[in-house]
Amino acid sequence: MTVPSVSGWYARTTLHPDGTDFVPARDKLVFAVLLNAPADPEGFTAALFRPDVAVDARGRVLQVKSDDFAALTGLAGQVGALPDTGSFMNAWRVAHDRTSQKIDRLFVSSADGQIKETSVQGWHPEQKKLKDAVADYEELPPVLHELFGYIQEARTDYRRGEEENKSLIFQIKAIVEN
Repeated sequence: MTVPSVSGWYARTTLHPDGTDFVPARDKLVFAVLLNAPADPEGFTAALFRPDVAVDARGRVLQVKSDDFAALTGLAGQVGALPDTGSFMNAWRVAHDRTSQKIDRLFVSSADGQIKETSVQGWHPEQKKLKDAVADYEELPPVLHELFGYIQEARTDYRRGEEENKSLIFQIKAIVEN
């Protein structure tokens, strides 16, 4: 299943009209992305909730264009078909010359309500070669490379410590980490 490019999806979002009343619910979760990085060890990048809602790294509740939401949801759904890596956090490790690469942790909710974690350590727009092969994959699978690229958009203009709704971010983390 191929999905259209959603590059720029974040720039097309608008503040959600009911954002102040938004309560994240596990049964509405499509995916959430947490960040483990030396400079932000307990970071949050984004979450998508049905219908057409995103929460960005600053904790802002946004309305996502329907086509963009469908494409992001489709990509997240494809991640579940990938093999497990057998490593901590089910991490796909992109090869780099230096250590201590950030880890983007994707939590995807399935139709039966289970949440599966798939992480990418060292995602980079041009680098795809894996440190160690996973099954038959020598490079980061295209669906992971593409989806994690789009996900990075939700950190646009983010500055650690300047979150607008830390309580909401905490609630989302609690959904995926429990």
